[in-house]
Amino acid sequence: MPFLHGGLRRLTSFAFAAALIFLAGCTNFDRTVASGHNPAGLREIFVARNLNDSHRLAEQLAAALRARGLRATHGPLTLLPSSAEAVLSYEDRWSWDFGTHLTFLRLDLRQPGEVRPYASARRTRYVATSTDVPAALAELVAELLRPNL
Repeated sequence: MPFLHGGLRRLTSFAFAAALIFLAGCTNFDRTVASGHNPAGLREIFVARNLNDSHRLAEQLAAALRARGLRATHGPLTLLPSSAEAVLSYEDRWSWDFGTHLTFLRLDLRQPGEVRPYASARRTRYVATSTDVPAALAELVAELLRPNL
């Protein structure tokens, strides 16, 4: 009987450790950064407005960047300032369920004049109806700009 009790204790410890590992892997974000780039070092970012942006996300993303102490402007690419170190573009999806709400968001950073992004961050989980859009934007901006490990 003591063997059974010890085995149960080991099984419980193993299950607890497995649950911690599983939960640690369940983040809301997926981030990729090309080697040699560190988005945390940026000082000025231009947010390129999507032509179909009817939710003012470019303006809100620029505000989220300014709240982090960065210089940020937004608008069509024709207004890209020569001092911008990076261009932030975004892909958003919205749904209507008795009100419009954000369901998907991905941010991409690229160097001015380049086409391919060197850093991306996206929400990996469905954005809940009750999610505050400015808060969701701020979280994703923080994820995109966090220092490389």
